[in-house]
Amino acid sequence: MTERRLAVADAASLALNPSVWGGAFVVFLALRLEPRGWARWVAALLGFAAVAVAPVGLLFLLKAWGRLDDVEMRSRSQRRVVYLACAGSYVAGAAALLAVRSSWPVWGVVAVQAPAALVLAAANRRWKVSIHAAGLAGIAAAALVLFGTAGLALVPLPIAGAWARWAAGAHGRSDLVLGAVIGFSVTWGGLLVLRLLVGG
Repeated sequence: MTERRLAVADAASLALNPSVWGGAFVVFLALRLEPRGWARWVAALLGFAAVAVAPVGLLFLLKAWGRLDDVEMRSRSQRRVVYLACAGSYVAGAAALLAVRSSWPVWGVVAVQAPAALVLAAANRRWKVSIHAAGLAGIAAAALVLFGTAGLALVPLPIAGAWARWAAGAHGRSDLVLGAVIGFSVTWGGLLVLRLLVGG
């Protein structure tokens, strides 16, 4: 692998951070679906905090506490605590969004990330599943469920994210495929179930 290709892959991995993209997607939903005024900004801030700020901040805290060797989580054995803590953040965020009566797609997108994180934690016992592939595929699935064919615009995200992680040497093909399958299927299925339950 050339140094230039590795640099491009690392830059793409950073630019396609799934927590940041997930948080941005929740902000987009809040600004699009919530009533005008303070409610939309409260929902946007709560969602972004639960999906982006808390998970990313958690990585740096765990690194500082010696629970992680690095924020890239290269060691599979150290990933479980991150998955579980992130699941807690998603549950808390969804509960807060419910408390402020945000629309179901906003709290729903946050909520379905909790079971996805738990499935990733279970898969982590055997595989070093790609969080980039899982998170970005989940965003694409949510866009397809909520916006139909317009959501196809986000399908390139998990493809680009998977390439970046593969080119950087962070994951093998099976880790990337499994991550994408988990992220897409859990998010797709979870949102369809929520839509049936809330009648949206």
